[in-house]
Amino acid sequence: VVITDVIVSRDLTSAKVFFSVDADSNKIVVSLLNKASGFFRSSLSKTLDLRHTPTLSFIYDTTPNTGARIDDLLSKL
Repeated sequence: VVITDVIVSRDLTSAKVFFSVDADSNKIVVSLLNKASGFFRSSLSKTLDLRHTPTLSFIYDTTPNTGARIDDLLSKL
């Protein structure tokens, strides 16, 4: 799993965590990461100096796969 981007809301109450993983396992990984979001949030709260720790939502990022596909197509030209 590779974290590709994190977008935090202005009020710091939520964060969208974009990640990349093998396309075949993305649905399983999304489910597992979202189930573990409480653990990640708890770990973050120990490190961040914020009044409230943002809730985390994990979203599969298709950008790396799309880029690889484009590179593959261009190499075949």
